[in-house]
Amino acid sequence: MVLPRHKLRGLSFVNVALVAMVAVIALTAYFLFFKKDPPAAGATRPSVAVARGEVIASVSSSGTLQSSQTASPQFETSGTVTQVLVKVGQVVAKGAAIAKIDPSAAERQLRIAQQNQIAAVNSVTAAEETLGDAQDALDAAEEASASPSPTPTSGGSQQSQSQGQGQSQSPQVAVSNAEASLAKAKADKEQADQNVEAAQAAVDATTLKAPIAGTITAINGSVGSVSGGSSSGASSSGSGSSSSTGSSGQGSTSSQGSASTSTGFADIADLKTLQVVAAFAEADAIKIKAGQSATVSLNAEPGTTFTASLASVSPTPTTTNGVVSYSATFSLAKLPANARMGQTANVTVQTAKAANALYVPSTAISTSGSTYTVTMANGGGTREIKVGVRGDSFTQVMSGLNEGDQIELLQGAIGGSQAGQSGQGRTGQQGGGQFPAGGLGGAGNGGAGGFRGR
Repeated sequence: MVLPRHKLRGLSFVNVALVAMVAVIALTAYFLFFKKDPPAAGATRPSVAVARGEVIASVSSSGTLQSSQTASPQFETSGTVTQVLVKVGQVVAKGAAIAKIDPSAAERQLRIAQQNQIAAVNSVTAAEETLGDAQDALDAAEEASASPSPTPTSGGSQQSQSQGQGQSQSPQVAVSNAEASLAKAKADKEQADQNVEAAQAAVDATTLKAPIAGTITAINGSVGSVSGGSSSGASSSGSGSSSSTGSSGQGSTSSQGSASTSTGFADIADLKTLQVVAAFAEADAIKIKAGQSATVSLNAEPGTTFTASLASVSPTPTTTNGVVSYSATFSLAKLPANARMGQTANVTVQTAKAANALYVPSTAISTSGSTYTVTMANGGGTREIKVGVRGDSFTQVMSGLNEGDQIELLQGAIGGSQAGQSGQGRTGQQGGGQFPAGGLGGAGNGGAGGFRGR
């Protein structure tokens, strides 16, 4: 059947409209899903110039401010606390009295020991006199036997024999016995002297004294409590303990400042010699050693840094949740005015430095095993280089490049908003994309700020 011409004309218009709609849909899908956007000007790979300056490699960690010397003294003898002579925050000198316990029992034992000592002295004196008499008698007998005497009559002989039988011992035996008695008396006196010293020490121990000069940071007892009689108070672990002559009841002291649980009557810390104790991961710990310089910043004083020196690195590791770390102690060259024990400190240790060296951003270097290459700007291809000190953001170039050569950064692009934030002219700042002295902000790229090294 043949349709009329006006109906055929209507179908043609419908077909054309359908084809047009399909074409629009196809073009829309092409632009949405297949056609790539033109590269943005700010996302192009930037180039920088090889510069000359100082490159510093460093490792960082965080820790706390601690006292370099602490002590937790405890009473050496048991008793009831009768006086507490200090308060928290008070500065005390070495040997200063901290607290006292009831001395009655100790003083009574001292009096008994002193009386025994007097009796022992008298025994020695009496034994010396007895020995002197026995020695005189022996000398007289020896003189009498040595001189000639008339022939005795029978009556006189009988009288002499009768006197000899009345003597209990010969002069030699009397001297020997007197010497033994004197020796025993002297031994008894020596023991009595020791007993007096021990009793006096017990009396002295009823007054607890500060083993170090410092600030009282805690008092763990009170008047009326029973204290003492235990081992010396716990203190910071460190390179051995030390005690002060004449200071009774003191706990061990430490020069390392590691924190520990106190069992002493009081806690003392030297707040004039604070130090930083921080833990470094094992990969970083092998790079640090005593004597290296460091910088310290406190969270409580942002923007302020202090000079420090690495005093020691613990030879033994600490493992926490499977992570191995080593404790390092840093001495501050100058103590911050507002520094307090326990404050969080951030430490950066300088591990290597190259002065007047060629350097490039670490983000410009491609690494393949022991081979290092850079991409030259403007289609110059790649070039192999030899590297030296590798900082966090910059790497020293030993050979392969010249100062002023233009190279491309391989990781990301530098946006215009980062220009001026590269920290140009700040020597040796390795973190946060800051440049060494001289900067890399040339070549119209606004610097290489914001890039962190591998």
